[in-house]
Formats: sequence, C-alpha cells, structure tokens
Amino acid sequence: MTDRVRAWDEAPCGLLVLAGDGTVLDANDTFLQWVGRPPDEVVGHLRLSQLLSVGGRIYWETHLSPLLHVDGRADEVALELRGPDGRLPVLLTAVAAPDGSVRVSISSARDRSRYERELLAARKDADAAAHRTRVLQEVTAALSAGVSRHGVAAALLGATRSLSARAATCWLTDGLGRLVPDSSTGEETEPTDRLPALSWPRGALRHGGRILVPLHGQSTLRGVLSLLPDDGAGAEPPDLAVLTAVGQQAGIALDRASLFDRSAAVAHELQQALLTAPLPRDDRFSVTTDYRPGVKPLEVGGDWHDAFLLEDEVLAVVVGDIVGRGLDAAIAMGQLRSAVRAVAGPDVGPARVLSALDPFVQRVPDTASATLVYGELDLTTGRFRYACAGHPPPMLLGRNGAARLVWDGRSTPLGLTVPGRDRAEATLDLTPGDRVLLYTDGLVEVRDQPLPARLAELTGVGAGTGELGPEDAVRMLTARMLPTDHRHDDVCLLLLSWLGAPDDGRPTQVG
Repeated sequence: MTDRVRAWDEAPCGLLVLAGDGTVLDANDTFLQWVGRPPDEVVGHLRLSQLLSVGGRIYWETHLSPLLHVDGRADEVALELRGPDGRLPVLLTAVAAPDGSVRVSISSARDRSRYERELLAARKDADAAAHRTRVLQEVTAALSAGVSRHGVAAALLGATRSLSARAATCWLTDGLGRLVPDSSTGEETEPTDRLPALSWPRGALRHGGRILVPLHGQSTLRGVLSLLPDDGAGAEPPDLAVLTAVGQQAGIALDRASLFDRSAAVAHELQQALLTAPLPRDDRFSVTTDYRPGVKPLEVGGDWHDAFLLEDEVLAVVVGDIVGRGLDAAIAMGQLRSAVRAVAGPDVGPARVLSALDPFVQRVPDTASATLVYGELDLTTGRFRYACAGHPPPMLLGRNGAARLVWDGRSTPLGLTVPGRDRAEATLDLTPGDRVLLYTDGLVEVRDQPLPARLAELTGVGAGTGELGPEDAVRMLTARMLPTDHRHDDVCLLLLSWLGAPDDGRPTQVG
C-alpha cells in the first residue's frame, strides 16, 4: 500500500468522491467504519444521501445538491450519518471538481456537539444564577423599604411572583412566640391549625402542596412564609436555596423592624404624653388642637403645642417647630416645651419669654433654629399679646367670619438673635367669639406651590369656618389644606377661642 493510499484510508475524517448525482465513487476506511458498511456495498452503489438521516437526506436533495451545482462548494454543513450505533453528528464540506465529480470531507461533530451541550448547560446555569441574584436583590430592596413588622411582611408578599409562587401567607410570631397570620395574597389565609408545629429548620422545606420558608432572626424565629407554587404552563419550580436566602434576609429585616416597632411605641407614648396632657378648660375660652406627624410609621416629630394658665386671669398658648423629624426631634421638642413653661410667668410677657429661650437653644443643639409663636390671653379683657420667633403668622378669625393673617410681633428663629435688637411682640384685642389660629409651617408649605399662595388659601379656608364649632373648624382646616396623599411635613394646630368673661367675672375652671 502506497503512502498516499494509507493517508487516504487512515485520515481522521471521512473522505469521499461523489459522482454528479451523489453516487459514492470512492470512500476511505474512516467513512466506511462510521457507516458500518463494506466498500463493495457502498462504492458505486449508494448515493451519499442514502447514508444520511431522513432530515439530512431531504436537506441534501433540496439544498446542498443545488448549492454545489450553483456555487461549487458547501462548507461545514451539520448533518447526521446513519451508523451501526445510531446517528453520528458530522460536519460536511464539499467542493465540485472541474470533471463534474464532488470531493467531500466529513468530520465527526460528536465532540463539538458535546461541547455545545456543555456550553448550553453552562449558559443555562449562568442564567439561573443571574436570575437568583436578581430575585435576591429585588427582595432585599423591598425588605429594606419595610419599616414596621407589618411593612416587612407586606414587602415580602409583594415579591411572591418573583419567587415562583401564585399565593402566599406571611405568619409572624406574637408576643407569646405563637405564629399568627399577618397578611396573605392570592388566596384566603390558612387556618391556624393548618400550619404544622415544627422545630423550624434554617432552610425552606416542602409541606404538602406548599413551600414553608422559616424567617429566622439572629436569635429567634420571627415568622414563616407559606408559598403556594405557581403550577402554570412554563412556570419554573421554586428554588429552595433562593427561598432559604430570602428567609434569612426577611428574618434580619424582621429583627430590625421589631426594634423599630419598640422604639416607635416608646416614641409615640412619649409624644402622646406631651401632646395629650390635659388642656385647661374654662367657660371663658376653649382650646382645640390637632397634630399630624410627617413620619407616618413613627408618628413622632418636632411640632408641638401647649396651653397652660399663668394665673387665673391669664392663659398662655404656644405652638413650636423643631428642625427635623423622628425621635430626635420629638426629644428636643419635649425639652423646649418644658423650657417654655419654666421661663413663662405672669410678669414676663411674650417678647421676654422668647429672649429667655435664646440661650437655652444654644445649649441644646437639637433645638437650634427652632421657630415658635407664644401668646398670652387676658381672660378678663380679651387682650392677646403674642410674639413670633421665625414662625408662620397667626390668623385672626373674627366672629363675623372675617379672616386675616397678623404679621406684627415678628423676629428671628430661636438662637439666631441680632445684637442690640430686642425681641418684638404685638397685641390683638379680641371680642367674644373671636378665634386665633396658631399652626406650624407643615400646614401651608408644599413643594409645588408658592408660600404666599398657600397663605392666601389658608385665609380663605379660615373665613369659611365661622359657622363651625372649634373641632369642626380644625377638621376642615386640615382636610382642606393637607395633601390627600398624606405626604406632608409634621403639622400642628391650636385654635384659641375667647368666649368672654362671665357676668360675675369669676372663672369656672374644669381642669
């Protein structure tokens, strides 16, 4: 055997010579081994298309053969040979020769197919990993927005679609460590006796037709997420590893929310204790108040009001605003509120009260730049003396329905004094039935409207409260002036009504 013949037969790829109609004129040993046929059965007797799979035969006859006649070659066409061990994926390259024959080289694509399968599997794994990462990012972002425990549960339920679930129930532990359904989506909440009593593991587990995801905090079980998997067409099965990670993130979020809930409860009780202290009541006047926190979950802030009798004949009223929101502002508010009571007295007067507060706010940083309006009403005459430290102007509501802002008695916010300049004060002489409204800037300041327009709107609303009782008037003012989406700064109102002195001139105090 010549070297040329040996190289032909021992080549690692199949080599053929075809007639113009596709009949095999010559084939090397490699090709014959692949198809599992002897030379005398193939050479001169079979067309190449007869050795291909059904799809390959059709493709040869309808595409490759015409292509060879037109272009004279075809490169790396994927086909399948029919061999003794089944189908063999191959890549075919064919070139038409000048004598009308066709030279064909066929290489095995089995390794390439395996590589493509492995590449496809790796790509699928990468896509799955990216999906898991995206889900965890979405859930973590949602959980970070949940402030209270109920907010965390709501955020968790909002992510159920990305967790391949069509319905979910979030159970949270109560004060006794029992699991209580907090909220659900998609279906009715399961009865309490349907949730199994388990020593809950760290990972997600299957229970009946549901997936149960324990929500462990640092030291205790905070809740359980019960998921009903999405069984729709094309739905992916739940990934227990992802659900376990979600449970861990939710447990940490519930730890944080529990601390927040406790802090909020303390802060709320603190502020309520300050703002709901019994107001003085008397036949000669009425004081009506309202407080709307800007930080809704915490329900505390720096706005405040107070009213107290300096002596039997003089009532002091005050509305103030600490810069900032939340617990720090509420604590500073309590300090400043106590300071006002400490420096006020029968013979001090509004301007001197503000002057006495200036050094106090300089010593207490959280109260710096606070604004305040302080007034004293002589219950025998109706004379109202007041002073504003950087605060919105009071509004006088006459018993005849007239309303106007009073701009006298103004000076800088507390602590921002002008050397050599005393604090200013002003006086209003009320008639029985007149009212004075004190309020914080949250009532009139909104981002998309100028302040003068809002103050004019407040004056118009105030003019419409003349026929209303004090409580209805306050409700109307807040309803008309505050945004309907509840996005506003802290708001505090105090409506003082002078009813006139009794005929005998003696006060009838109730509390």
